[in-house]
Amino acid sequence: MNTLRILRAEHNSIAFLLGLLETQASLMEKTGQPDLKLITEITDYFRSFPDMHHHPKEDIVLRRLRQRAPDLDAEFFGLEAEHEDLSDKLQSFSRAVVALFVDPSPMTRADFIKTLRSFIEHEREHMAIEERFFFPAAEKWLTEEDWSEIDEAVSQFVDPLSAPDAGLRFFSLRKKLERWHGEVAA
Repeated sequence: MNTLRILRAEHNSIAFLLGLLETQASLMEKTGQPDLKLITEITDYFRSFPDMHHHPKEDIVLRRLRQRAPDLDAEFFGLEAEHEDLSDKLQSFSRAVVALFVDPSPMTRADFIKTLRSFIEHEREHMAIEERFFFPAAEKWLTEEDWSEIDEAVSQFVDPLSAPDAGLRFFSLRKKLERWHGEVAA
């Protein structure tokens, strides 16, 4: 069940980053001066990580769960489609970030904030469903053998925020996350 522990840790990191984005939306509403570099780095992370590393892990667990318990409530069997929808929302958000740089007018800022808040809300709702329904079902129905095979299959998908050889990419996000983990542990 190492995979499930990793998925939950990744959800915690994603939730932290969503909180940073929410703070930037509030700053933009109040002062008009968000940290555009931070927004860009978080956007780059979301474009690089969930679609390419996190969701494929969940999809592997989901496929195994479908094999093990095909009669389960379909509440979370739409997760693969949901991952596609999240990818579409991310594309809209990414385009909004680019538009903000090209035209930082009040209208563009208002559209950006709306798109950003929609992205944040959708991500949070998605993770809540997984935490509430999908992960517990996987814990209940999958065997140790299933988890061993899943752990092996997902080992190729590494979060760039926790990879020891990640280099400079996402450096400032890693540092913010490390400080946050230190604060939470204290």
